Amino acid sequence: MLIITFLQIGNLELTVVNEKGEAIGYCAYEVYKDTTKILGGYCDENGNIKINNLNYGNYKIKIEFLGYETKILNVNINKENVSLGKVSLNPKGIMLREQQVIAQPPTITYEQGKRVIRPSENISTTGGTALDVLRNTPGVNVDNNDNVEIRGSSNITLLINNRPTNLEISDALKQIPATQIDRIEIITNPSARYEAEGNIIVNIILKTTREEGRSYSINGRIGTYDNYGLNLLYGVSKNKLKISTSINYNKFSFNSNSQTKRIFSNETLLTSGDFNRWTNPYGLRLNLDYGSFSFEGSLNHWGFGMLSNSITNGSNYYKTNFDFKVGGINSSAYFGYNKNFINAGIYWTIRTFNENSETINKDQNDNVIYGFRNTESGPSSTIRFNFDYDNKTLAFGYLGNYNNSKDDVIYYNYQNGFIPYDSFSSNFYKITNALYFTYNKSFNRLNGQIGLRFERTDRSISNFKKQYNDFFPSLNLSYKISQFNEIYLNYSRRIEHPRPWLLEPYEVKLDQYTKRIGNPNLNPEYSHSFEIGFQNSIINIYGYYRKSENVIEQIVSYKDSFLINYPENVGFSEFFGSEFSTSYRKGKFFDFQGSINLYKMNLYSDLRKESFSYDIKSSIRILLLQISAVYNAPRKTSQGEIKENYYFDLGLRLPYKNFIFIFNFSDVFKTFTFNSENYNFNFYQSQNMSRKWPSIQFVLIYNFQDFRRLNKQKIREESDDMEGF
Repeated sequence: MLIITFLQIGNLELTVVNEKGEAIGYCAYEVYKDTTKILGGYCDENGNIKINNLNYGNYKIKIEFLGYETKILNVNINKENVSLGKVSLNPKGIMLREQQVIAQPPTITYEQGKRVIRPSENISTTGGTALDVLRNTPGVNVDNNDNVEIRGSSNITLLINNRPTNLEISDALKQIPATQIDRIEIITNPSARYEAEGNIIVNIILKTTREEGRSYSINGRIGTYDNYGLNLLYGVSKNKLKISTSINYNKFSFNSNSQTKRIFSNETLLTSGDFNRWTNPYGLRLNLDYGSFSFEGSLNHWGFGMLSNSITNGSNYYKTNFDFKVGGINSSAYFGYNKNFINAGIYWTIRTFNENSETINKDQNDNVIYGFRNTESGPSSTIRFNFDYDNKTLAFGYLGNYNNSKDDVIYYNYQNGFIPYDSFSSNFYKITNALYFTYNKSFNRLNGQIGLRFERTDRSISNFKKQYNDFFPSLNLSYKISQFNEIYLNYSRRIEHPRPWLLEPYEVKLDQYTKRIGNPNLNPEYSHSFEIGFQNSIINIYGYYRKSENVIEQIVSYKDSFLINYPENVGFSEFFGSEFSTSYRKGKFFDFQGSINLYKMNLYSDLRKESFSYDIKSSIRILLLQISAVYNAPRKTSQGEIKENYYFDLGLRLPYKNFIFIFNFSDVFKTFTFNSENYNFNFYQSQNMSRKWPSIQFVLIYNFQDFRRLNKQKIREESDDMEGF
């Protein structure tokens, strides 16, 4: 006799809130069957926990979050969908000089289509910036000039607290200390809800206070080669009011040795010397939340510079002093409202911009034989308004965005001092109006979302005007194979608008052999992106494909004794890739992260160009010691090749009561070098750059937390919480 048994499964939903009914984001949960743990994870930023495909039966759910008592729930799954509604956690008192840190998420997690990085869990990047965090993140490449690529694309939109910045992405990332970051979210295939700009979205969420009471953190750091900083975070929360402030002053420096070889016309030049790149951000930020209303304001100085002293030999000889500085004030204000299904806000930001680039060449007797200076200045500002409605099934909204900037450029030649000889001014604006909708629907284990976005863009620079009306569809499908395994498929259409400096129809002299000129007739680059993946709590596997049209490439040519850099829409490209990552954590004692990313690019322009490469990244922590390793294989560029590079970083964390001491050693074995080649039919250039060694930082952190005691229950240890399972 044949008996067929169908296993019945159900889904569980709940929302974790505090005693006032406010969501507690990123709490940790574990699911137990009898005494065996079968599942674990983290709720989303709104406190939601959704567990699919549980077999019918009785379970225990354990929920934890810092500053709250552990909650144990007994749940019976006896139907297809079980909803517990809102589950409240009770605050527990934390006495002065006592801290109990529990339920810390892993360094990297994968949540609802986002890759989430928590810098505080990575010892080796604690004393660095957001750029250093991304440099050690799977699937992210940061080259020697701090240009960021994710899955082969530099078309990245940077958000800070869900809002864009008017700084260039690399400049903005270098202004943010890692110790002020709560998490970084990387969205590799955004839906129609997001602005269409950017194949990839990087969203940096800064730390604010959540728990009832007050807390603050102060940290200082000092390192070799002019690296130092001081950061202060303070937060207080009472009833509906939450206030968070931060103040910081930092200097980040990267010192290296550089060698460059250039061959063009009848000249061969060999240049070598010291090269220093630095960032000097400081400022303050205020976050204020009262019920459904929120305000965020910031006033920051941003600054970036390069300084080099070199000697050139070959068919010519000269000594070069190069000094580049750019910076100004970057301030912003945001007013928002978020209640029930409505989210609306207005955002304003303004940035001042002052740039000075100076080059002086001297002969063997220190007589000036050539010198020039470029200065650029001007403000830029952005005003945005958004309205969104989202009831978790249907979402729609509007975005209006107005951006304008002015750029004044003056050129100087050296004749017993710098004398101006030419100048130009450019005015730029871009206006975008957008409408979107998305629709979500679940069919048992299958979840689907479709979306469509419409954007109208008006652009103008120095009387060159263009208009675009575009539709951007998106599709997101996911299927739960089991409690632990999920597959998904995503598609989206995206756009990359040219940066204003690429459009300026004027020549800018970079040095005595190099010029740059913009192209006001550039068209946007459009991309179709597909992604398929499999993920569970240990393994993540991705495959992706992107086809881009109107590809914008920087072309280098030789004309009138100058190397000319200019942008063009050169054709279309295809990008194929796959990524494998794994993570494993064993309590406080062991943590491993590893990834390998393989990709191939085909560029179709006048000639077909192919490039295949890969990168490997790993990190292992044993107790208090962390070792990180990065390997980037050789890869082709449009006019050359970037050679392989690899390095190892070491981090040590020593906690004592409320203090944490961190020791970081970058490039431990002195292996980091950046080698590149560029060539065309009439010129050749190679560059080699290596980091000065040793690069060491010391970081001291003091944390204080004083949460309000609302009950007198005895704080139980974790082992007691699980008693009787």
